[in-house]
Amino acid sequence: MGLSMENEFYADPTKQAVEVTFSRKRLKGNHHPDLYFNGSLVQKTKSQKHLGVILDEKLSFKDHMDHLLVKTTKCIAALRKLRFFVPRKSLITIYKSFIRSHLDYADIIYDQPNNNTFCKKIESIQYNAALAITGAIRGSSKEKLYQELGLEYLSSRRWYRKLCLFYKILNNKHPTYLYNIVPRPTHSLNTRNQSQIPNIFCRTDFFANSFFPSSIKEWKKLGLDIRQSASYNQFKNLIIKSIRPTQNNIFDICDSEGVKLLTRLRLGLSHLNKHKFNHGFRDTITPMCSCNTEEETVSHYLLRCPNFTQQRTHLMNELIKIFPNVLLTNDNLLSTILLFGDNQFSNNMNFKLLSLTIEYLISSQRFDMPLF
Repeated sequence: MGLSMENEFYADPTKQAVEVTFSRKRLKGNHHPDLYFNGSLVQKTKSQKHLGVILDEKLSFKDHMDHLLVKTTKCIAALRKLRFFVPRKSLITIYKSFIRSHLDYADIIYDQPNNNTFCKKIESIQYNAALAITGAIRGSSKEKLYQELGLEYLSSRRWYRKLCLFYKILNNKHPTYLYNIVPRPTHSLNTRNQSQIPNIFCRTDFFANSFFPSSIKEWKKLGLDIRQSASYNQFKNLIIKSIRPTQNNIFDICDSEGVKLLTRLRLGLSHLNKHKFNHGFRDTITPMCSCNTEEETVSHYLLRCPNFTQQRTHLMNELIKIFPNVLLTNDNLLSTILLFGDNQFSNNMNFKLLSLTIEYLISSQRFDMPLF
């Protein structure tokens, strides 16, 4: 389509002109007359893609979310296959570059912070990607899984990106017409330093969840030190620090199978009877170990189970070379060190320590059988 110098409309013969009527009203039937340009009927449609965002007539962004689910599901399937050949660090980079980037695009427009169904639908994409990266079992704690990879919740990420844009608007780093939308406080002090920016009156929850009303509400919850950040980078770093968990380290170990088993123990969902019992597996009616001495916890499996005495002896003999005080450490602390390493050790020492743990996990053959 195009306009001539006389402002006449010319339809592109290769494309059907379409119109979308945006309305949140509950109307039945067609209340809008047909639209013609130079005798060409403009076709009515319920949704249309503009600049990569699918806008539907109710502005629910349901079609856009369905489109994202289809697109990202294919990428996650590829990510799952790459886990056997690519280090975890690279997998996380691939996820952020080729999957999360789609979710970040226009997120401040489609965000619906108080719509739990909507938020869960988006969050499921990152959860599935995290499962693909780690090889964790579905049902694993989302919080522990995200900490394992150092990923913030997508809902928190949208909150962070929204406030970063709002900071730029308040500091005139975006077009002036956006700054002019922000209500002014009655006093004359600098707007960005205040928590008393007037709220925008909203008749509906839908409008209350839109960018400016929700951003103002969240801005006023921030500490004064964050709102008064001297630069955008300082503001961004303070915000991201509050929502991003510290990533659990695997110290560049590239054994995909071993890292998978290690991660499952870290997350608390593995083949161990205690884990399966806690998660309601039908084939596990008791948390007791097959040795019948106690519950099959991580600590029991790693340090006390008589079924793996030979493998444990080798583990301890090698571990003493790295950690001479190992025999003086209580079981709970030692099992944690075996799974996560120790910040007091060098990266090289932690690499050797976790490698010994992985060797024990594989040689015990405890995880060779099907999960259920």
